[in-house]
Amino acid sequence: MRKQIALLLCLALLAALTAGCGLGPSPAPTEAAEESAAPSPTEEAAQPEEESPAPTEEAAPQEPRETESHYVFQPKVCSSFQAELFGQEMVDTWYNLVDAVMAGETTFACPDAFTYNWVMGQFPDKCFPVLPELIDYCWDREHPVKDGMASFVYLVPPEEAARRIAEFERLVEDILNSTLEDDYSDVEKALALYLYFADHYVYDYEAARPEANPDYLSSYRVLSTGTGICQEFSVAYAYLLLQAGVDATNMSGHRSYDRAGHQWTYVKINGHNYHIDPTYVIGDPYSLEYFMMDDAQREAADGYLREEYVICSNYAQDHPHPDYTADDDSFRPIWTGRFLGMDHENRILRYSAFNGENQWVELCFDYSGW
Repeated sequence: MRKQIALLLCLALLAALTAGCGLGPSPAPTEAAEESAAPSPTEEAAQPEEESPAPTEEAAPQEPRETESHYVFQPKVCSSFQAELFGQEMVDTWYNLVDAVMAGETTFACPDAFTYNWVMGQFPDKCFPVLPELIDYCWDREHPVKDGMASFVYLVPPEEAARRIAEFERLVEDILNSTLEDDYSDVEKALALYLYFADHYVYDYEAARPEANPDYLSSYRVLSTGTGICQEFSVAYAYLLLQAGVDATNMSGHRSYDRAGHQWTYVKINGHNYHIDPTYVIGDPYSLEYFMMDDAQREAADGYLREEYVICSNYAQDHPHPDYTADDDSFRPIWTGRFLGMDHENRILRYSAFNGENQWVELCFDYSGW
């Protein structure tokens, strides 16, 4: 039911956005026409690109782990960007919905139908990816809230929903605990998960075809099947970062030279904002060109212009885009390199890059300040 509703609401949007990067021009995203319509996430595909030659020394994964990590699934997560965009009341309502689902209930505290539609439409895929597979809007869409309580329906029996949530919890914990150390800094968490995407996930070229117009795209698909396109990868990566305690959301834009749409991840680390593109590193494994980018590097890495960025939601007429800026270029030295290893104890990143004689050499980057 959810997928049918989303398809009817966003048919024109998806037709434009699945014309991905490198696959042809893509018009600007369609915005919601009516407040009563349930919004759905930005959906813009990107084709990973092979831009850098492979170094003479093959990039290697991190050293084998010696300790067991202890990351625990958090049912209620939300980025500060999303809270600023939608407001704290919607975040609190979202948490009420999560509490209800976790308790096997069918109602939750909600102030009005406007809040209900935005929370049901914008939060689950970004903040609890398995939920769109398990719950849907209430039958009475005209009157979803009565006496301060909203209702929803289960797409599967409640006991099956509980089982699938438990499976999803284990999936998320397995990813985090197999990839991260307990004492990793936010930068190390972001880097380790960035490399995890390059190692474990595959770009779905079939779904990215302009004529495909798929209605099955979701961050859950990435986490459960290992396959996706940019609007799925960007949200799934942000979600794993949120689970690891790193503030993150999705950002979208269009390439200046062919208007192809794309979506990536936006993070806040040590008080600064950065762009990270988990889709492009899948097509360019171990490249650091798309990691901890400022606005200028995001434009340089395939022509996405800052003045056209849209954060979290396509519905800018209802939730205007705040003036977010990524202006810290501290990671500039690594943008021409390829990952070789990470010395967690000394906070040193090893990478290879071309020298002045057009030869690959091994270099080190000190990230102890982050």
